[in-house]
Amino acid sequence: MTAAAIPPLNRRLRARDLVAIDALTGAVLCVLTLLHGFGPPEAVVAFPAVAIVAAALVLGAAVALRRVLPWPSLWAVALASPVVAQESLSFPVPVPVAMGLVLYTLAVQVPRREAARGLGLLLGGTALGVAAGRFGLLGPRLANPVEFHHAFRQEVLGLMLCALPLCGVWMTGVAVGANRAYTAGLRAQAEQRARELVAAERLRIARELHDIVAHNLSLITMQASVAGYVAEDRPEEAVKALVLIERTGRGALTEMRRLLGMLRDGEGNRRDPELVPAPGLADLDQLLARTAESGLRAELRISGDRRELPAPLELAVYRIAQEALTNVIKHAAARRVRAVLTYGEDSIGIEVTDDGRGAAGPAGVSPGHGLVGMRERVAVYGGEIEAGSLPGGGFRVSARIPLEAAR
Repeated sequence: MTAAAIPPLNRRLRARDLVAIDALTGAVLCVLTLLHGFGPPEAVVAFPAVAIVAAALVLGAAVALRRVLPWPSLWAVALASPVVAQESLSFPVPVPVAMGLVLYTLAVQVPRREAARGLGLLLGGTALGVAAGRFGLLGPRLANPVEFHHAFRQEVLGLMLCALPLCGVWMTGVAVGANRAYTAGLRAQAEQRARELVAAERLRIARELHDIVAHNLSLITMQASVAGYVAEDRPEEAVKALVLIERTGRGALTEMRRLLGMLRDGEGNRRDPELVPAPGLADLDQLLARTAESGLRAELRISGDRRELPAPLELAVYRIAQEALTNVIKHAAARRVRAVLTYGEDSIGIEVTDDGRGAAGPAGVSPGHGLVGMRERVAVYGGEIEAGSLPGGGFRVSARIPLEAAR
């Protein structure tokens, strides 16, 4: 028994679970910021206690809401970080942690250019805020050049030590966001492809049903009309027509069971004797024989060396011939029909001609689902099909399918 695959932890957590984890993380950072701010008196700028508490709460709220409001969270961190940073001669640990978490979330969720603007805003705002406090704009002025130079070097080094990890976090977030977008695109393409395959399968099933039902019902209708016409004068002919109707109906039911069995079992249950293989070129003789039972003189000719072809290709050629013969029975009012199967070196061809009244359409092509279905079957393999009236009367359907495309 195969064990079920367990998705990663981040896939098993729901959105509200992740927000709850962020809220807990934000609360911890808020407490650490307060402990740091009200610790030993080593502040560069003496902010009121209310400002320290407000900055700590803003940092915690920004981390807690970073997945829901990425841009407001980044602005909040950019404004609160300089205030917290002035409360210690050393850069407080909660500040870069909050910056990294918020910046990572923004880089994952927004495009790369917007994420780059967020990185610049965070680094630039923090640098300006710290410089304003450490070099006299908010705090005490450093009149001694030596002290100023020493303080400047310390601040530049501290900002660089803070900026380098943030740049790494930003690059990681951008990479993760790009990977998620790529994966989502692949998933969307796969879903679209699956929908196209389902639509194509439905069209194939519709063609199969049309070919089975149309051909066999045409034969049944023709035999029923014959039985009704000769029932009084020639009852033996009527009985013969009824026998043919029964045989045709059973054949149609067998093909329908096969098709429905393939729908249920995917490839059909081979152990079921009712699920016979799909018809192929070897069954054209029987197809012409059933056509001849409707009163037509049906003839099959085979040109070239007969050989085995892929089953889908044989089924397509069989259905083209079946649909052409169905049209002859239903519409042509013909006396004779001939099918020619041609095995070429690089193609397979089927031609069906009759001596009936030809097509009713102005361009020599009778519109309808049958001809459309034949064209679609040929188009799948990149083949060609021609259909039209013959000069001396009658109608011709000629299809050619390249074997290379079929392979």
